[in-house]
Amino acid sequence: MSSTDFYPTSPKDALAALYVGQSIRHVPTPAAVVDVAAARRNCARMLQACERLNLGWRAHVKTHKVAATPRERTVELTRLQVGTDAGRPVNLIVSTLAEAEFLLPMLTEYRGQGRRVNVLYGLPVARNAMSRLAAIARTLGEGSVSVLLDDPAQLAVVSEMQGLSGVVPHAHIKIDMGGRRAGVVQDSARFLELADAALEAHDLGTIILSGLYSHAGHSYGGDSRVAAVRMMKEEIGAMLNGADRLRARATEKALSNPPSLVVSAGATPTALSVQNLFASSEDAADNAAPELQAETTSLSTLFNLVKERGHGVEIHAGVYPMLDLQQLAAHSISSSHLSWGDMALTVLAEVHSVYPGRGADGTSEALIGSGGLALGREFCKAYDGMAMLAPWGRAGVEMPRCDVQDFQGWVVGRFSQEHGILTWRSGKAGSGPAPEQGMVEVGQKVRLWPNHACITSSHFGWYFVVDEDRAGMEDEIVDIWTKARGW
Repeated sequence: MSSTDFYPTSPKDALAALYVGQSIRHVPTPAAVVDVAAARRNCARMLQACERLNLGWRAHVKTHKVAATPRERTVELTRLQVGTDAGRPVNLIVSTLAEAEFLLPMLTEYRGQGRRVNVLYGLPVARNAMSRLAAIARTLGEGSVSVLLDDPAQLAVVSEMQGLSGVVPHAHIKIDMGGRRAGVVQDSARFLELADAALEAHDLGTIILSGLYSHAGHSYGGDSRVAAVRMMKEEIGAMLNGADRLRARATEKALSNPPSLVVSAGATPTALSVQNLFASSEDAADNAAPELQAETTSLSTLFNLVKERGHGVEIHAGVYPMLDLQQLAAHSISSSHLSWGDMALTVLAEVHSVYPGRGADGTSEALIGSGGLALGREFCKAYDGMAMLAPWGRAGVEMPRCDVQDFQGWVVGRFSQEHGILTWRSGKAGSGPAPEQGMVEVGQKVRLWPNHACITSSHFGWYFVVDEDRAGMEDEIVDIWTKARGW
């Protein structure tokens, strides 16, 4: 049974009737607000980059978990992520089975339109997932479900799916790129042990071995475009070596139907980094920097090498439609495409109290009704705090023009479950307003940029959607996007 039966989604129609057309200034707080204009830009750039570079694309939907049934023709993030090109497959990664079940009506719609659909379950597969994955496969048909393998014992589990669904699952070997979270190291003996088991299952027809998959989550610690491109090179290079080892092993075993392999790489910093392979008119000079130019040329050559050896290349990412302070701090692409105005998610909060002179050096502090349960507890390497206060609604305060590490202004410097404390951060000289500028008042609504959009968004049942492209109506709610719940 689908988890949606036990974790019903928020009532979209009732929420829309209550709030669409109103200003976000009038909604209960804390609330999650998405600027669909920024999300549209971010999604379009990623699709265009993959198209231009002839790379496959797989969208991770963990950040937002948004879907629409066929009768709800909303423009929501999953549709923006996969685009409207009928010739492009709808390849997704889900972090929970609930997300896949919630997306099923939309995926069925795409399947009916003739688009190829594949859902990859993003955790190494476990037995308790099999019945639910099989139900998804029965609905969507052949080629629709993929799993990750990083232990030979998982092959006995995956072999059950064909009997449960009539569909042979696809499988990727999960490669550990140094994060030590999941996966096997491609040049290890354990990799060959897993490869032999997977090739045997492929030859028996209980799985279709499709490729290798990596997630360089530690790329969030990068601090430059060069660092992001190098990390992508490391991902692709490691998986190319693994794919070549797999092919050689298949040849040794004289398989009658050797697998066709795709190397699938990415976390948002490394996935964004491919945009450095071509320059826009705004950042052409930066792209000409010798070190970056050398790295992008090397990555382009590596992509071509993978293809020359008969493998496919696929990019995947999740938080890129929303972006957040962690992504700004990684500096993986030009600031013309990765800056303050590109963050689509903010948290709306209300100021409950102001404490004059209580802060460091006699600065004020303020209490907002948005703490750890709204913002999450993930830090950003660029500063100490949980979120930064956006200029919205504060007269005389402009959008920052500095790097995130140089931000000067109000941040959520301390927090508990429900409380957030706004404290003054003195950044680089001249990077922002003085403490007395833009000071908040009791009862005022403010918007916060979170550190990590994935964690922050998981705390809310729906988004209030606004569109900054609607001049003069930027604060008007144009839609409600509901989300999957549960596991």
